[in-house]
Amino acid sequence: MFFAGLVLLVLTFIALYTTGAIYDAGSNLTVQPYFFQPNNLSERRLGKPLTAEEIGDNKFMDMLVRKYVNEYFYAAPDPENLARRTRGNSTLASLSSAKVFDEWLATEGQTIQKLAEEKSLRIVSLIDEIYKPADSDYWIINYELKIWSKPNDFSIIPETNRGTLYMKIRYEPGMRKDVDLETIHDFLENGGDPAVVFQFRVEEVIRG
Repeated sequence: MFFAGLVLLVLTFIALYTTGAIYDAGSNLTVQPYFFQPNNLSERRLGKPLTAEEIGDNKFMDMLVRKYVNEYFYAAPDPENLARRTRGNSTLASLSSAKVFDEWLATEGQTIQKLAEEKSLRIVSLIDEIYKPADSDYWIINYELKIWSKPNDFSIIPETNRGTLYMKIRYEPGMRKDVDLETIHDFLENGGDPAVVFQFRVEEVIRG
C-alpha cells in the first residue's frame, strides 16, 4: 500500500507538471483582433475614413451613380417623402439637368406618387457594374426593382422587375468649384446631401 501510494503521488506530480507545461504553451498564443468596417466613409466605420485619393475617382463616380439611381427609383409609403424629392432644390434636381428632372417629374415621379398613395415600398439595386462602351457617350446601368405592395406585410414575395438606364453624365473629379468651401461646409453641417457638392450632373436618361 505504501509503494502504491508513492506511485500515485509520483503520477500526480507528473500530471501537474504536464498540465502546467501545456498551460504555458497556450499562454504563448497571440490573438490579432480585426474590426469589420463595412464602409470606406465615416458612416458605420470604426477607423479613420479613407481620403479622396485612397477612394479614387472611379469609386466616387460609381457611388454617385448608385446614389442617383436610388433617388430616381425608390418609393416610400410617405407622401411627404415625395414632396421633398420633387422640390427644385432636392438631391435629384441638383444632380440632374432641368430637362432630365422635368422628364422624371412627368414619368417616374408620377409612378412614385401612385406607389406612395398605395402605401407601397420600392427599392432599387444595381445588378452589374456600371460601364460605358468606348464608342458611346452613355453609361449603361442595369438595375432591379423590388416592390412590396402591401404595407407591414413582408411575408409577401415582392414584385421584381429589371431594366436598363442609358445615362449621359458630366463628371469631373473633386468638389464643385462654383461654391466656396465655407458654403459647402455650412451646407453639410446643416444636414445637406454630400452628393450634391461634387461635379456630377446627369444630362440625359434613356430607359431601356
